[in-house]
Amino acid sequence: MTAPRQSGLLNTVSIVLLAAYPLAVYVLVERGGLRLAGLVLLAAVALRALSPGAVQGPALAALGMGAAFAAGITLGGSEVLARLYPVAVSAALLAAFGATLLRPPSMVERIARAGGGELDAAAVRYTRTLTAGWCGFFCLSGCVALGTALLGSREAWTLYNGLVSYLLVGALLAGERIVRPTLRRRLAESALR
Repeated sequence: MTAPRQSGLLNTVSIVLLAAYPLAVYVLVERGGLRLAGLVLLAAVALRALSPGAVQGPALAALGMGAAFAAGITLGGSEVLARLYPVAVSAALLAAFGATLLRPPSMVERIARAGGGELDAAAVRYTRTLTAGWCGFFCLSGCVALGTALLGSREAWTLYNGLVSYLLVGALLAGERIVRPTLRRRLAESALR
């Protein structure tokens, strides 16, 4: 298997494991194997660490956080710690996106430029607005995840963190695709005034 295909496979398996994490916690707690959920998380983190670019900057910090949670869950078997992992992910994403609002270019601009696109001034403003929107989402999602972790039933926690939050991300991505032309046009018009 070639290196790019191997890297893509590692990323895919890692993403699947991370996405399945809430369900794994739910099932394994019911069967008395919560520590195994920590190992699932550790496997996902390890696979992510093997992918190119994973050992630099914010990605390294995220891997460290994931490894610390995985170790804590595996060694301590704490359901509360296992439930707090999605809160930590939201907080890390909020910090990463928010930091780029303070020290541009914004996260969405960086992603857009990595795709090879040139951005005019209106597009840069748009990406900054979108980055701020994602910050709001991560803040709200983290609060809901915290509420379900500390106050909700295991079922409510699993439903939100294992399904609803993913559906909300999908809806935001789809919604952005739909409103992008209108919003960019408005930003460009306001720049001309």
